[in-house]
Amino acid sequence: MKRVLAVQRISRDTEASSALTRQDEALTVALRRAGYTEVARVVDATVSGAVNLDQRPSLRRWLAEPLVQEWDVLMVTEQDRITRDDMHWWQFVDWILKNGKDIEVLDDPAFDIRSEDGRLLAGVRAAQAAKYRKAVQSKQLDRTRFFRDNGLWNGGVWPFGYRAEVFTHLGEPRKRLVADPRTSQLVREAYERIVHRGHTVYAVARDWNARGVPSARDHQRREQNKALPAHERRPEKGTRWSVTPLRNMLRSPALTGVMMHRSVPVLDAEGQPVVWAEAVLDPDEFADLQEVLLTEPVKETPRRDGARRTPLLGVVFCVCGRPLYVRDQKNRLADGTLRVLTYYQCRSISEMARCDDPSVWRADSLCRTVERSFLEAAGHRTETRRTYVPGRNHGATIAELRQALTNLGIAIGRAAGPAVVEALTRQMDEHARTLSSLEAEPAVPAHWIEEPTGDPYRERWSATSDWEARGTLLRRNGVRFYCEGTHRSGTVHMYLPTALRRPAGLSPEGEGAVGYECPDEGARRFFLALRQARGLGPGFWYAR
Repeated sequence: MKRVLAVQRISRDTEASSALTRQDEALTVALRRAGYTEVARVVDATVSGAVNLDQRPSLRRWLAEPLVQEWDVLMVTEQDRITRDDMHWWQFVDWILKNGKDIEVLDDPAFDIRSEDGRLLAGVRAAQAAKYRKAVQSKQLDRTRFFRDNGLWNGGVWPFGYRAEVFTHLGEPRKRLVADPRTSQLVREAYERIVHRGHTVYAVARDWNARGVPSARDHQRREQNKALPAHERRPEKGTRWSVTPLRNMLRSPALTGVMMHRSVPVLDAEGQPVVWAEAVLDPDEFADLQEVLLTEPVKETPRRDGARRTPLLGVVFCVCGRPLYVRDQKNRLADGTLRVLTYYQCRSISEMARCDDPSVWRADSLCRTVERSFLEAAGHRTETRRTYVPGRNHGATIAELRQALTNLGIAIGRAAGPAVVEALTRQMDEHARTLSSLEAEPAVPAHWIEEPTGDPYRERWSATSDWEARGTLLRRNGVRFYCEGTHRSGTVHMYLPTALRRPAGLSPEGEGAVGYECPDEGARRFFLALRQARGLGPGFWYAR
């Protein structure tokens, strides 16, 4: 009897989509009729057809030892559920034949990769699927470019503090972002509490949960549901606020009206951030908020009395992306002596969804590794203080003045008398002078500057043996360590921010600017590259 691995995939999975349900029903019926043995049902939701099979979160485990030995046939409802990339398709066919496996496609009873003609037909369909995917991508890129160039909202989750409103653009109804009356006030509340009243991000998140403040996605659904009949309304997720998403929201330049894409500002042809909405926080307020957030210490979730603290919380992580926490293990020796060993272990060990290979390191071994790696790489450097400098860009004002001059020119042509013409001309002259002045000022992008603060890191490190203080030093400077395996046979990968990797005395653009981005963006790219190099999926990204 054939052992079947039933595979489902969809690029986007929402409550309104029934594609996964239809695939599930079709596979269930086919397996029952054929009398096959179902080994497993593999579901990869929200996974693009362009992602190679050995990198898919669920399927990849079944293509490697030991699970690869447990199935004979891979079953899908349509061929493009396997892949929409023709090169990936031929690689997979080669792998299937070499490993003595087979493929069954429900909507194509004549499907056969064992014969030359069958492989030829399947290859043609794979090429057609790849062509269709690329055509869709091209149209989407053109649409995204049009929306970006015109400051239009392209859809998705509204940035917290904003909402989309419909207006007429070039004779067609479009959407643009405007400040949301409710959530923009919440952003300002968080700013006032954190910057001026000394509250922590944790305190704000806890208070918002107590008050029932909805997440960005839930707020959007609540607002959109108001215009829908009851049977079409989508339920809210009920997501609660926690420190990480709240801090990420408050650190996003989107609060200044900047267009964002994957946590990075979108730049125009001149390399300046695209501003597409009124700022909820002006540049000075945003800079003050970033300074406080960067210096705020990482706080652990409140634990029971007597529990051990984690000095390197926010510094050491499992390669799955979750932070490592301290755990004490008590061992009773043969002579009756109680020995206590301290470990750093992946947080997922205490959760329902444990990662594939949770990291566990002896605390003394991990601390030695952290100390050696950091001091070898950056011990000779002097600690710097990062300060956010707001950008200066009058692009929006210049566009408004140009439009005003055009409108005044039209008004002069329709003026009823000399007095009106004189008044309008005087106003045009004032606008023209202001416009000339603004155009003469160079646009300065927002950036971070670094200034030396004193002694080299090695001296700062040697001055204390307290790992709480050392952990604060590493966190403040953005250093991270990703751990694989255990202290017996594992590996620790260190991420150093750009400022600590550059040779002493050098800085980008000669001004110490380190880019207009979320401070965690470099660590995120390092983490994703590390996972990809090991053939792993995106993992669990944990931001400070």
